[in-house]
Amino acid sequence: MIADLRALYRLLEPRQRRRLLWLQCLIVLMALGEIVSVVAVAQFMALIGNPGRLTSGEGRMAWLYQLSGSASPEAFLLLMGGGALAALVLAGACSGYTTWRLSLYGAQIGAELSSRLYRDFLHRPWLFHVRHSSSRLMHKTSQEVQRLTQRIVIPCLQLNARLVLVVFMTTMVFLYNPWVALTGLAIFVGAYLLLYRTVRKALTATGKRVSRHQAERYQLMSEGFGGIRELLLWHRQGPYVQRFEAASHKVARGQGVCQGLGEAPRYAIELLAFGSVILLVLYLLGRHDGEASHILPALSVYALAGFKMLPAFQRIYVNVAHIRGNLAAFEVLREDLAASRDAPPPVSEEPSVRPLVPAVAIELEEVSFRYPRAAEAALSGVSLRIPANHMVGLVGASGSGKSTLVDILLGLLTPDAGRVTIDGVPLDAARLRRWQEGIGFVPQQIFLTEGSIRENVAFGMARDAIDEARVLEAVRMAQLDELVASLPDGLDSHVGERGVQLSGGQRQRIGIARALYRRAGVLVFDEATSALDGVTERQVMADIQRFAGQMTVVLIAHRLGTVRHCDTIYMLDHGRLVDAGDFDGLASRNATFRLMADL
Repeated sequence: MIADLRALYRLLEPRQRRRLLWLQCLIVLMALGEIVSVVAVAQFMALIGNPGRLTSGEGRMAWLYQLSGSASPEAFLLLMGGGALAALVLAGACSGYTTWRLSLYGAQIGAELSSRLYRDFLHRPWLFHVRHSSSRLMHKTSQEVQRLTQRIVIPCLQLNARLVLVVFMTTMVFLYNPWVALTGLAIFVGAYLLLYRTVRKALTATGKRVSRHQAERYQLMSEGFGGIRELLLWHRQGPYVQRFEAASHKVARGQGVCQGLGEAPRYAIELLAFGSVILLVLYLLGRHDGEASHILPALSVYALAGFKMLPAFQRIYVNVAHIRGNLAAFEVLREDLAASRDAPPPVSEEPSVRPLVPAVAIELEEVSFRYPRAAEAALSGVSLRIPANHMVGLVGASGSGKSTLVDILLGLLTPDAGRVTIDGVPLDAARLRRWQEGIGFVPQQIFLTEGSIRENVAFGMARDAIDEARVLEAVRMAQLDELVASLPDGLDSHVGERGVQLSGGQRQRIGIARALYRRAGVLVFDEATSALDGVTERQVMADIQRFAGQMTVVLIAHRLGTVRHCDTIYMLDHGRLVDAGDFDGLASRNATFRLMADL
């Protein structure tokens, strides 16, 4: 556990570690304040037990009594009582402020780690997102980070504070009576260590189960809400609800077990503590022949120190139990936190660059690509040419490599072999940002936010950074004028979650307007009409064909009617380029093409 906590500390950012040093100073001041309060109360109780010390003329209390100028011993006792009370108030205020700062700082670390992971995930390459489900990433960013914060980071801070208090208080008691200090420390530390060793394995196993079932809950929520239409239509909510309830029950049980194992020892330790106090009183009475005036000062020190230390011991144990039971959350996040240290710094807006628009042609030269752990290559030695301002189609059956080829063309994937060139110049890392700045991409499923039409057209832009003229131009070119004019709020009309208030054709046109907002020189449509009905598909294709000759258009299609007007059609099969030509030429000589085109 210690090694894991050290690893977590090293994964914090330098400024976070510097704040920890400041908090450590605050914790030391808190412990010193508690020591002062105990000493002040003990001195006051000693004077109550033997007020004759003030008039004896010997000792520090007699000297302070003379120095204070009090009219009587009773007046000085009143002054000492007020001082002891003030020391208790100041110590309590210092402890409360320190606890508040620890909790605030722990929560702030959690927010910063969550933001750090979110920023890192958004900047990860496309291949990373292909291999990881979005529900898993959301689960890590929110639930596991929250668990890391509430059950590891904050308990660590509180554990540190309580340890410092115990060390300082034990040192004070040791200076007063070494035998009592060592005996008490041995009793309580031994009892808690025995209890901890008994439940340690159970806490670790329970923490791992909580992580696993929490991830299952997030996946079920993502799938259930994502497929709500089908679930409602086919009345299949039952299995999802049952699985979610089972996972929730297991999570609750695991969290309850961890909480119970952390809190249960308290009652046994309280019994041990009170029994120890009774034995101590009997020992002191026997040593001082039953004289209460002699044992009252010592008993005050031990009782007040125990009153401060017993809750500290319990919180130390509870915090250790919480940390041990939730280290699985850190294990889930360890690699991501390490990787996120290299994430780009947060920026309000990416700097603009001049788009790279092909003037002659885009070419793929002997491009090959294999996904990690895939048995076969997705692309094998593909070479093709896309002339500037031409319309080119990519066709093939499912799994033929069309989408992989497009991802390479977009710069989202890097070929294992071969290269992509723009006007004869290889597309490398230095030119990638400019190349992507000049691409408009329209996928099969248009992702729409719950914002307005304006915000969806200028997707990803801050509201105050949206160019109104460009939005209007993109809406006009995408034939959305009539829709916007028919809505009461125009461009400010909200489309609902995932665009449920719009038809399929309207969603696709918003996707086209989004691509056009970028004033792209290359438009890529990845089966953008495959989910539309025949009439809507023809209308959208008419919109697309209007861009022919004005910009480079790449169409990926499963239904071949959408590529009929392309200048060149490339046919893929199992990751290889098997034929190329115009529609009529392929239809006349390629039997597979005729079958796909239903000719």
